[in-house]
Amino acid sequence: MNTASTTITDETVAAYRRDGVVPLYGLFSEDWIELLREGTEEAMSEPGPTSKNYAPEGKGKFFTDHFMYRRIEAFRKFTFESPAAEAAAKLMGSKKANLFDEHLLVKEPGTENPTYWHQDHPYFEVAGEHIVSLWIPLDPASKETGVMKGVRGSHLWGKTYQPIRIGLGDLVEEAEKYDGPAPDVEAEPDRYEVVSWDLQPGDCVAFHAALLHGAYANLSPQVRRRALAVRFAGDDAVWQPREYIPSVPDTPDLTPGGPLDSDQYPVVWRAET
Repeated sequence: MNTASTTITDETVAAYRRDGVVPLYGLFSEDWIELLREGTEEAMSEPGPTSKNYAPEGKGKFFTDHFMYRRIEAFRKFTFESPAAEAAAKLMGSKKANLFDEHLLVKEPGTENPTYWHQDHPYFEVAGEHIVSLWIPLDPASKETGVMKGVRGSHLWGKTYQPIRIGLGDLVEEAEKYDGPAPDVEAEPDRYEVVSWDLQPGDCVAFHAALLHGAYANLSPQVRRRALAVRFAGDDAVWQPREYIPSVPDTPDLTPGGPLDSDQYPVVWRAET
């Protein structure tokens, strides 16, 4: 089994910085994936205060939740002890990794909702270049079952798009407008280079917070698509209050433009000195 040190090569880092998105194969052992599966079932049986189901009745289920590590030991063990944080730090070129969000995304068989095109950074109280997510499937993931997709290089556009409700596509009117709605990628497919990879449990996709990305619907009649997006910030990231933060259950005692280190955004990995 690979580790963060063997998986994150110089070529991997270069691809991440150029494209904003890169697959990482075999980063997690089966034990880590099974731990997340157990935690997912617990999270779905006892949803947290930020949980949602985007799918209409009778059309599958698109369940989401945040901050599971605060109440479920399986997620706490994974976020603090798995190779995820070190891998994120190496991609960012950072000496530390702060955990600032974990996002459970479950699409049951027959869930027609795609995850609509969006960027991550306008949804969170974090600003900086060192912000990365690891999208970790717990089931085989493909275009049929709802794998993640991204627009290669879009993190370099210098744009911040208005947030949407990711499972519905509606603009969030109470959010800041930024640079307006995200472009309609589906309407101009020749204009954008959309990339995705078939993934197995143990693989993941790492992507920059400014990357325009989404995910396919799960049109399989029998395969679940459970995935966890774990989000980390690095050395240059700072606390940035925003008007619309749907995932934060409380307000940290931090200074705008100051460091993230706190109980809310703990340092979960630090390079040895």
